[in-house]
Amino acid sequence: MIYDWCSPQWSQLLALGERLPHALLLVGPEGLGKREFAEALAARVLCHEARADQQACGHCPACLLIASDNHPDWLVVRPEALEDAAEDADEAGDEGEGKAKSTQIRIAQIRAVTERLGVGAHQGGYRVVLLYPAEAMNVDAANSLLKSLEEPPPRTLFLLISDHPRNLLPTIRSRCRVLSFQQPARDEALAWLKAQGVSDAVDALALCAGSPLRARDLAGSKEAQIQGQFVDDVSRRALEAPLEVAARWEGWLRGRKKGEAGLTDMATLVTWLQRWMADLVLIMQTGQARVFLGRGEQLKKLAERSDVATVLRGYNELLKVRALAHHPLNARLFLEDLLMRYARLFQASR
Repeated sequence: MIYDWCSPQWSQLLALGERLPHALLLVGPEGLGKREFAEALAARVLCHEARADQQACGHCPACLLIASDNHPDWLVVRPEALEDAAEDADEAGDEGEGKAKSTQIRIAQIRAVTERLGVGAHQGGYRVVLLYPAEAMNVDAANSLLKSLEEPPPRTLFLLISDHPRNLLPTIRSRCRVLSFQQPARDEALAWLKAQGVSDAVDALALCAGSPLRARDLAGSKEAQIQGQFVDDVSRRALEAPLEVAARWEGWLRGRKKGEAGLTDMATLVTWLQRWMADLVLIMQTGQARVFLGRGEQLKKLAERSDVATVLRGYNELLKVRALAHHPLNARLFLEDLLMRYARLFQASR
């Protein structure tokens, strides 16, 4: 599927016709539809009927093989942890253990693809290798892939997707043509979310850093409720009762560990607080928020209770403790400390 904000990249590539590069690196923030774009491009390249900038026809023999996930010339490489959830459940049941799936792309997976590419294309056309997220490759896997990128087999297209391209080896990046994706304009994203039936799209889009697909996926979920509660907490309640708020947020984390859908994690909470505090500084300096545009009144009331230097000091403290958010020794104590620090930013002017 090609989302409207990805149409320029689609037209740009299809205009190349047979001059497509052998390797494309699709980069940009999460939640913009890069994977869907890559899948649509792979299907278009393999399709027997599509012409010009059309998408895959959906009914030719190649498209029918793709739809059934059986096309021999379309190879997908991703960490085991991203495999289909139902498939994972079946495998875990067979093993009799809840063995965690790998979050890395390993060298064995790259070698298996290389062996497949050593055989001619089954359909007599292109072979397409879709690999994501590219930054999940460990060093051995990346070096193994590099050999194929340096001497690509004929009529083979590598599609790599990355939210964090700086985490890739420079040699991998240099051997791919980079295709960048940007967040759509806020008004465009909100209009699209409204068309999807998303309520409270303004807060969702803010906490998802402007990524419309992430905001859509959260709509109606428990995390959507959590997002609203988070903003209410940092607007008022965290200043009055930080320990109470810490207890509530810890409950969200426990729910996540229990597998409850939609609950958040510690790193996300810290990221949300960073964005909120950055907007608070902007309100103080310019009178205009950048992310939480629908929460201007709450931000202005907070701004009256502190000053730029104090909030910036708190923001810098938050940056220092961010690394601990992924593996805190005690989640409750971490949150209590975090929120008491936050509350103190607004006590001096009381």
